[in-house]
Amino acid sequence: MEPLKNTGHWPVWRVFLAASRKTPWMTHQLRCTTTQATAQASTRFVALKRDDVTTSEQTSRSNRDQSPGVEPEIPDTRTPIQRFRTKPKKPLSVTDIVSPAWCELQYWYNLTKYGRVKRTPAMKQGSGVHKVLEDQVHTHVPVEVITNEDGFGLRIWNIIQGLRTLRSTGLTRELEVWGLVDGEIVNGVIDAVTTECPDEEAEAFVLEQQKQDAQKNVKHKPLPSGQRTLTDFVTSAPTSLILERVDAGLLGTLQPKLRTIYVFDIKTRQSKTLPSAPSQLKPVQMQLMLYHRFFSALASDQVPASAVFRRYGVAPDEQFSDTFLAQLGMLEIHGSQNSFTDPEDDDIGPPSPLRDPMDEILAHNTLSSLWRLLVSEFASAAPFGAISPLLTAEYRTPTDGALMGRRSFAFNAQQLDQYVADEMKWWKGERPVKGVEIEEAFKCRICEFAPTCQWRIDRAEEGIKKARSKQQKRKKSEI
Repeated sequence: MEPLKNTGHWPVWRVFLAASRKTPWMTHQLRCTTTQATAQASTRFVALKRDDVTTSEQTSRSNRDQSPGVEPEIPDTRTPIQRFRTKPKKPLSVTDIVSPAWCELQYWYNLTKYGRVKRTPAMKQGSGVHKVLEDQVHTHVPVEVITNEDGFGLRIWNIIQGLRTLRSTGLTRELEVWGLVDGEIVNGVIDAVTTECPDEEAEAFVLEQQKQDAQKNVKHKPLPSGQRTLTDFVTSAPTSLILERVDAGLLGTLQPKLRTIYVFDIKTRQSKTLPSAPSQLKPVQMQLMLYHRFFSALASDQVPASAVFRRYGVAPDEQFSDTFLAQLGMLEIHGSQNSFTDPEDDDIGPPSPLRDPMDEILAHNTLSSLWRLLVSEFASAAPFGAISPLLTAEYRTPTDGALMGRRSFAFNAQQLDQYVADEMKWWKGERPVKGVEIEEAFKCRICEFAPTCQWRIDRAEEGIKKARSKQQKRKKSEI
């Protein structure tokens, strides 16, 4: 199948329009682990994003503004989130929150000039590496969607497929997640989730450190009124069941052992060395911690479905089209017989009896019912305590995707909360945009906006003033 470019109409899939004499329909792609594509549209038209239209209009207006006799536009006083992440534009993404950790001002310049971060050749190479890795796990199959609800439902089915692949094989890639940050729905795609521990020694250290920190907090903090004690929690029905299984496993019984899952992010790197400076690692560190939080929130049903559907403008109780449902059923008939069934190797307990795929599809024929299935799949993939606090950034070469090395971090809720709270203040216009500090001026060497960056110019002027002041003080002392 010919590679397709991601047009962004629906963020996760490659989206294109197929020619039709009456009404064009959208074709998305369903990811399956074994099914091969059986059909392909004869004509493909790439959908133009609304952001692209906006950017073109802005560029045109900018050119007109530079023409003689044309009055300049009034400065846009809207907040960044109002200007770039409010309907009809896409919601906030994890990238929107963590990329400014490198340089907030650079991200702002990209948004105001291009409407989005301009894709560089290096970024395109990185996308190619991600695609190769994804294709090792998933096969893309075109699926025709009639309504917006069909399109969003397909996204959810892809997540369910990914979670079931994780449970059955121990690895999934490109797993979409949502979370709620400061009242805003935020979207992200986790590069990889696996059951293979990247560093057992590091994980043991992190777990021991968290255990010690928890003990310190218990000793120094009184229990708030109404809060459950550890004994209360351990004796609750679901937790007791899980702990019984763990204890049984320690006693050597045949009860299945709970597997831990690990969150990875894949980075391609032009340099032959791994990043080591905190300022270089901060963006990916915050990114991984947000993924961890979103995965945990979905597994515990803490992401409000109504807010997600409202943000994307889809009707939760509108039934999927017959065409869409039929295609899902046909894919199951002609493809893998395990695509929509419970995997045999299920760490939550004994495997459920195999369901008829079409019965499952028809039982979840609206977004609201499908979301409930999604939450249950997250809970099955990540039961109590199953998500490791050890987070890993994996670095690969951009040419052939060869593994260069890894950097691991421990999940730190306080650190994440502080960063996100400050970043959302900028997005909501509660503070001005910031550039890098003097110690991180090396970032300016590779920034296209450096020559005209006002922050950089102001810092340089401050440096000159300080130097002159010191010089004047020396002259006075000599006198």
